[in-house]
Amino acid sequence: MTNKTLHIVIFDVPYPANYGGIIDVFYKLKSLNKIGVKLICHCFYYDGHNTPTDELNTYCETVYYYKRKKQFSKLLFSKLPYIVSSRSNQEVLNNLQKDTYPILFEGLHTCTFLNHPELKSRKKLVRTHNIEHNYYNGLATIEHNFFKRLFLKYEAKRLQQFEPNLRFADYILSISKMDVSYFEQYSNTIHVPPFFNEKTLGHHHQSESDKFCLFQGNLGVAENSHAVNFILDKIAPKCDYPIKIAGKNPPQQLKNKINTLNNVILIENPSVKEMEQEIQTAHVNLLFTFQQTGVKLKLINALQQGKHVIINSFMNDSDLFNEMCSIQDSPENIRDSITKLMAIPFTKELIDKREINFKTYFNNSKNAKLILELL
Repeated sequence: MTNKTLHIVIFDVPYPANYGGIIDVFYKLKSLNKIGVKLICHCFYYDGHNTPTDELNTYCETVYYYKRKKQFSKLLFSKLPYIVSSRSNQEVLNNLQKDTYPILFEGLHTCTFLNHPELKSRKKLVRTHNIEHNYYNGLATIEHNFFKRLFLKYEAKRLQQFEPNLRFADYILSISKMDVSYFEQYSNTIHVPPFFNEKTLGHHHQSESDKFCLFQGNLGVAENSHAVNFILDKIAPKCDYPIKIAGKNPPQQLKNKINTLNNVILIENPSVKEMEQEIQTAHVNLLFTFQQTGVKLKLINALQQGKHVIINSFMNDSDLFNEMCSIQDSPENIRDSITKLMAIPFTKELIDKREINFKTYFNNSKNAKLILELL
């Protein structure tokens, strides 16, 4: 146990932990609290996202909430990236100045005051989830709406201009291994893998599996919608096995396309329990992305709860998943891999092998202690 206290400035309210970035934050809070770190949380809230909650009081000494200022003028005219300017709040700085404890800024989004003279003597850490301007440029390439695409490109440019502020951090905590060498240009950079809802590996793996493939994710997100279109266009028409597509808010275009394919089933807005059931019973989980960003928490979830997993190279974080997944890129190789894996039972030997590889990197307690050593 420790007597350390840490400020954490968070881009959203991290409960419920219902999407990638916020899952990492929530389980980081729990893990740091478990090893005795006292936490002072600063959370931004805004319409359509999580609202202030008493749940965080379980893990934090103090929780401050700030309304995110989503103003049209900031969207168009601020030199700061919109994800930063809309979270610029003097009250955050005032509250950070009440003591001299270290500060962890979650994402570039929260780094308004990273280089502020009043915080010059403080130990400061930044958690990077992506190389943000690359992520936004990637989103722009798959966005069909002209004005949204224009905004994404403009935001990417502002993010790239703002990013050198990372040199004011004492440490950068990169969520992905592949980004470490990039962020080293600014400051000491350490690979701290994502925090997640730890479950006993193999607990569900011995359950009966059905001979189907599963793709899961928030289907309202352009990145996932793009991956589903790849499956529907390139994989499904010549695949010998059923494919289920499960997730929130599928666009009408996807629903219409799925209806034209006999071997594809849409599971729209499944509950958490339903989604877990699908992940556990699918003999093969398919997870694809077409931009190299972060580590996908849904991949961590599939490795914990699912059986065989096929990913493409963009999801393979500096070969981190070579021993745990089948890595395939071309439609032909993906279909061949599906056929081979369908014939291979997911045995205890395979579970044990995965567990050894998995726990080398993905271990909340180990990674919380890594952060503690930097404070």
